[in-house]
Amino acid sequence: MPTNGKSVAVIVPAFNEERHIGNVLSILKSVDVVDEIIVVSDGSKDRTADVARGFDVRVIERAVNGGKGAAMQEGIETTDADIIAFIDADLIGITREHIENMIMPLIHEDELYMTVGRFTSGRITTDLAQAMVPFISGQRAVRREFLKGLPDLKATGYGVEIVITQHAKQNKFKVREVLIPEATQVTKEEKLGMRRGLKARMKMYGDIAKHIVTKGKSG
Repeated sequence: MPTNGKSVAVIVPAFNEERHIGNVLSILKSVDVVDEIIVVSDGSKDRTADVARGFDVRVIERAVNGGKGAAMQEGIETTDADIIAFIDADLIGITREHIENMIMPLIHEDELYMTVGRFTSGRITTDLAQAMVPFISGQRAVRREFLKGLPDLKATGYGVEIVITQHAKQNKFKVREVLIPEATQVTKEEKLGMRRGLKARMKMYGDIAKHIVTKGKSG
């Protein structure tokens, strides 16, 4: 599959994802156009990093959990790839074609700056959430030029996708939504149990809301 000389990296931010990250990495390793896979284990206390190393990918271990935005920022700072994709570590049903459909348009269409994956025909809860607010999707790919002027992501937490989307809008970058059929992700309640999962979900929604409100005040 031609890449027009463009290099491609995929960044996988992960926190305690030893049970799920292997499935995602096995798919990423099958994508011919991907030159580099970077797993950022964000203060994980389990075997996330060890599992990732078993797939012969680059692994960055952060000693302290800094949040999703911090993990993504560290990944960005360690690659010089022309195209950078971000893929969550807890996806279910992701395929090679899904990944290629997000990356290939950026290789062939110079006017396109970002693609955003949206779940469809999968689990009703995640499908509905992304249909209502597609800008929260963690599956996306960008051109290196997109990163110019992008705010530091370290303090954004789960609001990182909002910040990235706002950057695209402010710069009038062309963005394309890419459907990801029959895929979903493991919920926080499934990972942590109902009580801890709900607490983590509220933290996520709080981060997202904070950045939406910040944008509203600045806009």
